[in-house]
Amino acid sequence: MNHVEAKDARDLPGLRLAVTKNIPNPFCEAAKSLFHVKDIDFIPVAQHAAQPNEDLKAWTGHRNAPVAIWNDEPARAGWADILMLAERLNPDPPLLPADRVPRAQVFGICHEICGEGGFAWNSRFMMFPQEAANDTRAEKGSWDEILHKQYGASREQVDKAPERAASVLRFLAGQLHAQKDRGSGYFVGDSLTAADIFWACMSIGVSQLPTEWSATPGFLRKVWSQMGAKLTDALDPILIEHRDRIYSTYLKLQLDF
Repeated sequence: MNHVEAKDARDLPGLRLAVTKNIPNPFCEAAKSLFHVKDIDFIPVAQHAAQPNEDLKAWTGHRNAPVAIWNDEPARAGWADILMLAERLNPDPPLLPADRVPRAQVFGICHEICGEGGFAWNSRFMMFPQEAANDTRAEKGSWDEILHKQYGASREQVDKAPERAASVLRFLAGQLHAQKDRGSGYFVGDSLTAADIFWACMSIGVSQLPTEWSATPGFLRKVWSQMGAKLTDALDPILIEHRDRIYSTYLKLQLDF
């Protein structure tokens, strides 16, 4: 992917999407996938992992990714805000049902996958090394300080993260089984929605994509493997069957980051 630096992208027109460079950040992959499915072109803006990203923050107010900027509108960094922007820029195909009940179901499932307290939220805590649970300091730069300052989290939340993530997996599997029983291969209704895309992209840490689909850096595969091992018992095969079908049918392969 040919990234543009934030300082050079700021004055460009159209859609700019800040994404983590050289790493398959699941939230970034989800944002890219939303725009891919809707055939919306964007300029990829480089966000550098573990760096201050001062130019990006000065422009958008955010140093992390993804961040979507449409023309001179305010930057959008939350998963729901980016989804709603994609829906507005190209309503077809719709990734949110028009009817309120299934629409609310999609939003609810997406929140369980992406929102605070959900699967991805707790999975991120599981990527912290064990020192995060043992560090009793509150000094600048300690894991305790990083968890609290960046995520508003405590060591107690880190300890509980595996079971909380597992509970979401069990819920998602139950939803897919119920849908399968009624003849559908999607989380809600009978067609692709944002819930299917968000699960496909957020799942890549707990069960990694084949190497022919994603050239994930070795260090990240190691971290994700350790995380995934904590969730093996909750990972119903239907979840990965669904993920692989969504990727191979609708999303861009090989991943380009």
